[in-house]
Amino acid sequence: MHLSSLPEKNLSWAVVGASVPGASHLQQQLPCQDAHFYEVLPSGWGVAIIADGAGSAEKAHLGAQFLAQETGLALRKLLLEPAWVSNKTLPEQDTWQALVKGSLLPIKQKLDALALRLGIALKELSATLLGLIFGPSGLLALHIGDGRSAYQDAQGNWHALTRPWKGEYANETVFFASDIWSEDRLDQYLNTRRVEGSIQAFALLSDGCERHSFVCNVWQEEEKRFVDPNTPFPNFFNPLVANLRQMYQKGTQEAEMKEKWEKFLKEGHPRLKTEPDDKTMVLGVFIPSPKALPND
Repeated sequence: MHLSSLPEKNLSWAVVGASVPGASHLQQQLPCQDAHFYEVLPSGWGVAIIADGAGSAEKAHLGAQFLAQETGLALRKLLLEPAWVSNKTLPEQDTWQALVKGSLLPIKQKLDALALRLGIALKELSATLLGLIFGPSGLLALHIGDGRSAYQDAQGNWHALTRPWKGEYANETVFFASDIWSEDRLDQYLNTRRVEGSIQAFALLSDGCERHSFVCNVWQEEEKRFVDPNTPFPNFFNPLVANLRQMYQKGTQEAEMKEKWEKFLKEGHPRLKTEPDDKTMVLGVFIPSPKALPND
């Protein structure tokens, strides 16, 4: 199960997302442990969230669904309040960090309460979290754990937005439910970033998609170790952006766009089709209003 908020047609952004089970979960008949949420507001601002449940956690799918929904609603609330939204500006980095902390701490308390109601340990709801506010002034991101995020600038170049947290050992990461919430620890594990300026597109993806869309693992001969360049593949993202923009401009219905997106994540790329891990990706593309386009 996954969560999403399908936006109405908006003059500024086309957004689509899906969460689908990986090959190993299909074979074992396990639920998809990824979840997502997205919404575009009439103001031209919007939110996008992905959450990836820990494979070792019994109720990770519930934790991911909870985090995607609650974080999406919390970021949406931010867009209804501050002056920087109406002024089409971004808050400074330290202000954004404080806003994120203030938004996430109540969600952590709600997650604690959910575990208590279910009669399970908090760790059984473990999931990573990647969130984004997007709008006419740029991007505001938050990140706890693994997963990848990217954006395309006004010149068409792709950049990593955040960097996944990785521990000393292979496949080690941190989760929203981890012991990170003391004042002296949270800044070590909560990654926030602001990108100011015109953005053509963005993408949020769980680690089940990363090997097919990012340069993630390169051997560095000088240091005799593998490093993570965290570099998006333009040849992966550019066709997706073009297709989404084309569907939007043709007036394709949201349900049809989402159906095609789910099919792409399931089998639209040979490596995605055989990927054992669950796969989530939310893609957003800026659509200039007709009056903003140059005349022929």
